Amino acid sequence: MSFAQYSSSDPPRRRVEKKEVTIMRSEIICGLDIGASNVRALIASADGNILGFGQVPTRGFSKSVVSNLGLLSEAIEASVMKAEEMAKVRVRKVITNVSGAHIRTFQSRGSVYISDRPSEITKDDIKRCMESAKIIAMSLDREAVHLVPVRFFIDDKMEINDPLGLFGSKLDVDLNIITSLVTVLQNITKAVNLAGYEADELIVSGAGTGLSVFEEEELVNGAVLVDAGKEITEAALFIDGKILDSFTFPFGGDDLTQVLQDNMKILFDEAEELKIKYGLVAKSEITNLLLPKAEAVLEDIHKKLEPFLKNKKSLPHVIVVGGVAKMDGFIETVEKVFKMPVNIGNLKSGGKLSDITFACSLGLMKYGAKKLIAAKSSISMSEPVGFAGRFITKIKSIVSEYF
Repeated sequence: MSFAQYSSSDPPRRRVEKKEVTIMRSEIICGLDIGASNVRALIASADGNILGFGQVPTRGFSKSVVSNLGLLSEAIEASVMKAEEMAKVRVRKVITNVSGAHIRTFQSRGSVYISDRPSEITKDDIKRCMESAKIIAMSLDREAVHLVPVRFFIDDKMEINDPLGLFGSKLDVDLNIITSLVTVLQNITKAVNLAGYEADELIVSGAGTGLSVFEEEELVNGAVLVDAGKEITEAALFIDGKILDSFTFPFGGDDLTQVLQDNMKILFDEAEELKIKYGLVAKSEITNLLLPKAEAVLEDIHKKLEPFLKNKKSLPHVIVVGGVAKMDGFIETVEKVFKMPVNIGNLKSGGKLSDITFACSLGLMKYGAKKLIAAKSSISMSEPVGFAGRFITKIKSIVSEYF
């Protein structure tokens, strides 16, 4: 989704110009990952060549929402400037992420009349059909981040994946609408603008990370991403190369640390060290405290995945990322609960960058690169619709992009 620059009486912060930041390019992409622990920026050229990256500790952002606008905008500015200095280019727009318990997915059916006699189905017909489903499902306090067509029907009979160019008189769609609260999107966008940048796109974190840790074939055949972070755990489902759904669970590494702190009566930092040192495999008091909590949350995640797993003929590729994934025994615990093979995430096509903590920012950049390629190929990527009076959102064309 895309936003015009926030209109406010407070002008964007002026950034100090660096001598080495002198090159202006229209095809420079910046993926900006606003996370619980760090804000990470990654700059690349349109061909995916990584030019620079930077990270700073997160401030003014808690539980996936903006808690202090000034502090967050400063962290965003510092992170992007670090990447700019390495890349020797200056960024104007960024593609950033949104996640958290406020993310909700709705299912809706849309329908449009095409003609009395069967006519060729066009891009506009498909867009109208998806928009009809979106209007039915949306409430005023929410905005669509991803429109995901699950299946189409022509003349109430033929179930198909892609109706473009086929003939029919009526078109229906079953649509998954992944949404966020409007206020959350507004506040993130304003923080980016105050840092001196424009939020060109906002997509859910799982969609970005998925692009960087899965191969394209895996996203097509079916994939599950579990991102167990500091404050929350996010699960994202992929099929046919598109994100199908996204779930968020109020569980993170801090919750496990809190269990140790409360039971052992020690400082939080001391509990964090013990958690990292012993994890879930050592037969100790620590394992006995942590394992039930981890298993309970993973059981909840697995219950959410069951409908997706039942509809697949083969097991999906499952990858786990995030700080909790680094704990000894966590991957084995996920395999035990999910009853299927699980791998820890590694960056795909990251070049010299191998730090998995940049997975989301790398994926956001890849999304931007796909958008540029589509634009060069004269494929329509978006259309503007109203957003809260001050913003413009862009709904992706079903023909070229499902993310």
